[in-house]
Amino acid sequence: MTQYDDVAEAYEARVVPKFRAIAERLVAAADIRPGDAALEIAGGTGGLARVVIPRLGAKGSLVVTDISPRMLAVADRVLAGIPVGRLGMPSVRTEVADLGRLPFDGESFDLVLGQMTPLLDIENGTAEVFRVLRGGGRLAFAMWGATYQENRMLNAARAAVGVEPYPRPDLRQLGPRLRRAGFSGVRHRTRPLTVVHDDVPSYLAYRLAFGQVGWTPDTVAAYIDAVSRAAAAVTSPDGPLRLGWSITIVTAAKPARAR
Repeated sequence: MTQYDDVAEAYEARVVPKFRAIAERLVAAADIRPGDAALEIAGGTGGLARVVIPRLGAKGSLVVTDISPRMLAVADRVLAGIPVGRLGMPSVRTEVADLGRLPFDGESFDLVLGQMTPLLDIENGTAEVFRVLRGGGRLAFAMWGATYQENRMLNAARAAVGVEPYPRPDLRQLGPRLRRAGFSGVRHRTRPLTVVHDDVPSYLAYRLAFGQVGWTPDTVAAYIDAVSRAAAAVTSPDGPLRLGWSITIVTAAKPARAR
């Protein structure tokens, strides 16, 4: 069972709407072309896929992968209800897959996408993505920036209950790592984004929708209390909780003659 199996429905209800703005930024940078054979890694309940699908057209296809079967079961249900766009409906399917060992032949896709993906956290993830892309294929993914308001707040709460902080991504390693895997034209751009929650209880429900791996009930309770107090301290007088994010969009390409 994965971290997200028990929270799939909550993730769809609480997290996907907040990540919509990230999905739209990613799609705007991804150079999606009608007819593309696209692969999404760590696709969850289809939050990004529902923005991608209308751009692929009837001759395109999309495979949405995730390590959590329950997340993909929600994605199957949600994506079945996506209205057909003016370009027509692409072929869409989901498949349970580990990023470190993708179950696809080499050179199977024109485009690989990922939203808040663990791509750079998995040793051979970039190599696998490179392998399944066709020559001239594109990679586009979104990841967190190095530091931002919510991250600082959450790491203070984690420290208060004796839990390790979230790892800080080293954006300086993006280019070298992707180029070592064979990619060219690597570009990344970090921009701020503000997410708004109705109030502190709504924010706590959002946080719980990510699941907590290996934590005791006492640790979870103490963490939620610490997050609640920290969130209340930055909540505006009229009620909404506004938190700053830092979002990095990364694009790259597989050289046309690469194998």
